[in-house]
Amino acid sequence: MRRCALSLTDRMLLPLLPLISLCAMVVAAGTQAGAQARTPGARVPAAHAPMLTVAAGRYQPLYMTDTPVGGEPVTTFQLSRTAVTNAQFLRFVTENPQWRRSAVNDIVADVSYLRHWAGDLELGANARADAPVVNISWFAASAFAEWAGARLPTMAEWELAASRFQRALGPRAPQLNAIVLALNSAAPPVLPAVGNGMVSDDGIVDLHGVIWEWVDDFNAVVASGESRGGGGGGEAGLFCAGGAAFSADPSNYAAFMRYALRGSLHGPYALSTLGFRVARDL
Repeated sequence: MRRCALSLTDRMLLPLLPLISLCAMVVAAGTQAGAQARTPGARVPAAHAPMLTVAAGRYQPLYMTDTPVGGEPVTTFQLSRTAVTNAQFLRFVTENPQWRRSAVNDIVADVSYLRHWAGDLELGANARADAPVVNISWFAASAFAEWAGARLPTMAEWELAASRFQRALGPRAPQLNAIVLALNSAAPPVLPAVGNGMVSDDGIVDLHGVIWEWVDDFNAVVASGESRGGGGGGEAGLFCAGGAAFSADPSNYAAFMRYALRGSLHGPYALSTLGFRVARDL
């Protein structure tokens, strides 16, 4: 049999062929794994729902203090189409062990934090993977948003997005407040999947009727005068009948409910009806 002559280069590479083959196999495996990770529908859920643009507008605060005529201007921003789900938050705590239920510091989350989950990394029967995550503190929601490359919406942004149902409701648009009240009165024991509720004119889903949602400045205080002294000044007019007299829309009881909830919250609180979604500047 005729033997092929090997060049000097061939003779130098011959001992290295097994190592070269091994490296090629490793590179090929890594490329395949990377492709699988980028494949739509992969096991790892997206950090949050797709972001939709909410056009600029004006938000009229519930209580008229120093608000400009026509309301507070809000610039165009992006808001996630749905609230953050249990599956998405599970990914967050998997990658950030300090936010797991058994490890979280009680300064940033109270004893109700993720109490409806079966365990640190197990959702269980009371927490559908595609349902909105609740029992989340403001600190945890903010940490998630930062991890996901986003932020929590401001109160003005959230309220503006939550008021945009003119096209969606059509002739029923003037009944928005009544519709929202009816939705808020029918909370299911186990939360349903996100994305099946009311759709706003901007395409944002479930702003009403599923859960309450954290906003970045939930603890913003409305000051209507000097409240440190006596004489019934300060915020005395913001409650009961006086509160209705000073409000921008006394008939908007749903807005009163949101205002009361936000005023009662503290950062570590975790409620079974309170979740969040994320926002981003354009």
